Amino acid sequence: MKGNIKHKFAAAGKTGRIMKVMFMTFFLVAGIYGPLETVSAEQLNLGMIDDSASKMIKRFTPLMNYLNDNGVPAGKIVTAKTVDKMIEFFNEGKVDFMFESPYAALELMDKTGAVPILIREKSGVKSYNSVIFVKKDSPVKSFSDLVGKVVAFEDPTSTSSYLMPVNLLKNAGVTVKESSKPTPGVISYYFSKDDKNTIAQVKAGKKAAAGGIKKSEVEDNPDFRMLSPESSHVPRHVVLIRKGVSSEKLEAVLLKMINDSGAKDVLKTMKTPTGFSEFDGVPVEVMNTTVRKTLGL
Repeated sequence: MKGNIKHKFAAAGKTGRIMKVMFMTFFLVAGIYGPLETVSAEQLNLGMIDDSASKMIKRFTPLMNYLNDNGVPAGKIVTAKTVDKMIEFFNEGKVDFMFESPYAALELMDKTGAVPILIREKSGVKSYNSVIFVKKDSPVKSFSDLVGKVVAFEDPTSTSSYLMPVNLLKNAGVTVKESSKPTPGVISYYFSKDDKNTIAQVKAGKKAAAGGIKKSEVEDNPDFRMLSPESSHVPRHVVLIRKGVSSEKLEAVLLKMINDSGAKDVLKTMKTPTGFSEFDGVPVEVMNTTVRKTLGL
C-alpha cells in the first residue's frame, strides 16, 4: 500500500514537472511572438495619393522615422494613384492615416468613415479660398455680367481652381455650361489645364473673359481685379485617420514638430515648413458644414 502511494506521488511529481515545462514553453513562445504581433497591429501606415510611389516614399520616410523616434509606432508608406484605390486600402485596414485635399478628404470620410483630426500646412499654407477674376479694365462688374461670356478654370479635379470658384457662380443663381464658346443665357467655361494658362488667357482676353483660381495667385497682380463675393476658406490639406484608430499620440507629436528644432529638416523634406495646426472648431463639424458647402457638395 505504501509502495503504491509512493508510486502515485512520484507519478504526480513527474506529471507536474511536465506541466511546468509545457507552461514555461507556452509563455516563452508567447513572449517571443505575442509582442511582435501587437506591435505590428499597432503600427500606423501612412497613405499618399500620387503617381510616383518612389517620390512619396522619399518625401515622407523622414516623417515616419521621426514618429517612431517620438513614441508613435509608424509602419510603412502605402501609395495609390487614385482616391478610389485609397478608399479600398482604408477599408481593408492597410492605411491608418493620410494627408489629402479637402475634396478627397470628404470623399474618404463618406466612404470609409475616416476622421479628420488636423490640418497639414502644405507649402506653408493653412487655408485658402478662391475667386473669380477679370482684367483690371474689364467691363464685367459682377457674376451676372459674365452671362454670355466664357470663364477659364484649371481642370475638373482642382479644388481651388474649379470646384470652389464654379460654386460661387452657381450660388449666384446663374447657369453654367462646359463649352469653350459663348452661349446666350449661360456662363460657359472650359479647362485651361494649368493656372498659368488661365492667367495668361484671361490677360489676353481672347478665349476667356474671366478665370476661377486660388485668391493668392492673383490678389497682388495689378493686371487683374477680383469679383465679389469670394469663397470661404478651406484647409490646405487635411490629416485623416482611419475610423477606430487612436489619434491622440499622433496628433500631439505632429503638433509639436514646428517647435522642435530636430524636426525642421523633416518638415522641409515633406514640404510642410510651418508644420501642422488645429482646426478652428471641431474638425468633423467644420468639414461637414463650411468645407462641404464651399465645395458645393
